[in-house]
Amino acid sequence: MQKEQYNYKIKQVEQTIDLNTQQLKLSVDYIVQDGNTSSLAIKDQLNHELYKIQEDLSILKQKSLKKQEEYFINKSKALKCDVSLLNKKFKPIFNTNIKNNGGFKQYILSQKKIDTWQVFVKKDEKTFCPSITKHIVQKRIIDNNTSLLISCNVKDIYTSVYLVEAKIKEYLQKSFSFTNNLHHGNTFLMWLNVKNETLNKTLYHKNDKQNNEKYCISKLSNVTHINTGLLSAKEILEASDKAPIRHLMNKKEDENNYIYEAITWVKSINEHDSRRLIFITTIFEDDLNNDIDSVFFKVLPASIMAFIFSILLAFLFFRKFFRSLDILLDTSKKVQKGNLNYRSNIKGKDQIGILGHTFDSMLDSMQNNIKHLDATVKERTLELEQSLDEKNTLLKEIHHRVKNNLAFTINLIKLQSRKVSDQKTKDLLSQLQDRIYIMELLHKKLYESQDLNSIDFKKYINDLVHDLTYAYDLKDVKLNINIEEVNLDIEYAMPCGLIINECITNAYKYAFTKDNNEFSILFKKEENKCTLEISDNGLGFPKNLDINKTKSLGLRLITSIAKGQLLGNIEYKKDKGVKFIIVFYIEE
Repeated sequence: MQKEQYNYKIKQVEQTIDLNTQQLKLSVDYIVQDGNTSSLAIKDQLNHELYKIQEDLSILKQKSLKKQEEYFINKSKALKCDVSLLNKKFKPIFNTNIKNNGGFKQYILSQKKIDTWQVFVKKDEKTFCPSITKHIVQKRIIDNNTSLLISCNVKDIYTSVYLVEAKIKEYLQKSFSFTNNLHHGNTFLMWLNVKNETLNKTLYHKNDKQNNEKYCISKLSNVTHINTGLLSAKEILEASDKAPIRHLMNKKEDENNYIYEAITWVKSINEHDSRRLIFITTIFEDDLNNDIDSVFFKVLPASIMAFIFSILLAFLFFRKFFRSLDILLDTSKKVQKGNLNYRSNIKGKDQIGILGHTFDSMLDSMQNNIKHLDATVKERTLELEQSLDEKNTLLKEIHHRVKNNLAFTINLIKLQSRKVSDQKTKDLLSQLQDRIYIMELLHKKLYESQDLNSIDFKKYINDLVHDLTYAYDLKDVKLNINIEEVNLDIEYAMPCGLIINECITNAYKYAFTKDNNEFSILFKKEENKCTLEISDNGLGFPKNLDINKTKSLGLRLITSIAKGQLLGNIEYKKDKGVKFIIVFYIEE
């Protein structure tokens, strides 16, 4: 019994460790992915704001210095970043109160790269743990005498990332507490330096400072110091994701004596060239054995008494017990086959009689409950069906009204376009009208659809291309449309429609200058992986064009929608024109 109890305790600890390990891996991956996604989104937004500021500068130069200073102060407050106009000596032209002077000063001392985000970490906050960037800075050249600088403090603009990390930390520490309830050892998460020169020496020392070159305790842990006994970093790394290490440890009440037998599990959470994220759990053998002995001596007397009582009870009621037991067993089998009207009808005031009466009463109650439950389920099903019909009707009405509002907006843009004489403004209004039409068409499809969560993507794209063909008079362009029969929800259908609109518009305006023009659209879905290919045989892009840095609004929209909304990858090829290949994944 002691051996089985010991093995059970060990297995229980290992199961809890495995569960915590999976939670940690998922949490770390989520924190990294969420941080990268937020970083890209925020940088795209800041880049957009920088382009707007550059456009406003031509107008600002005609205004007073006070008005210019007010403009930059207001921009800094709105963006939660310092936005400054610098002279040739990199000094602010206005007193914009640069609160992020740490990032500003480090940028001035750096290589001063242009149109590129620079990342800086305060020297006094650098640790062996992965550091969260403290400042991001970028400079734009305006002319020979002036440049534009934006400096942002990460804590001011990445608040959502910090909140998510805090919630994950709280949840993980509760999970760690489940392991601590099973033993009196240590449970913690740390970054381990895999290139340290002291790998063969004892890792932990009681005089270790919080910031050292050997290890760093992760912020997801709920401890301020570690204890790995006499284990070296190399021994810990070699035991990663393998059998536990049996070694000697000290205790808080006896720090100088490494005489206590312990078991340590090491799990690798995240690997890096210079450091590895390690999850360590240590239990003491004596705590485990004491717990087992305590349980054993509590169970032993009760087991002996139960055994003696069972023998006496079997001797006194042997015949009646087994005869009544056969009746109950036969009744159970018939009830199991569906005959709920059958009863044992065992009488008597002894325990067997009470058991038979209780069993029959339970069957009566079960039969009544089933009847009541069937009636309740039928009634509730009717209510749910009615409620679902009402919600579907309401959703259809919402999509219908949104469609009408968007159509009204398009008509307003058309009326306004007729009053505008500037051709460039007319073109911009026309582009805006096309983009709103894509949304209007999508809500129209949702209104017409039987399933409000899905859109017939092939019909949606065919209708969209048909209208664009009519609008741009693409009669001389050969259209090759190959789209699988697939339904998508609005989260994926609308971004795809916007991308196709931008590609057709760009091809019509800039690519087609000869006969035999062709435009192709291909869409296929394999499980949850979707591939959208859009190509033409036009003039193509310039050789040195980078779509991630181009100033073209259409190309920037295509890249931003593919990465920011579809969370996919985009690549383009220059072969007899231009081909965009966008791959994204649908959550099911």
